[in-house]
Amino acid sequence: MSLTTDDFAKFMAGDPEDNEEVPLGDALQELAIDIEVDSVEEVRDVRERL
Repeated sequence: MSLTTDDFAKFMAGDPEDNEEVPLGDALQELAIDIEVDSVEEVRDVRERL
């Protein structure tokens, strides 16, 4: 099985709802969620479960 550009055509088309004046990084930041996690504590928790 192989992929061709035709397989991606629907993903490459422009979306009329997109505001292309907003830089991609800023648009992605609007969708992002900030989560504070103590990674050391989380690793300890996982180790205790095992």
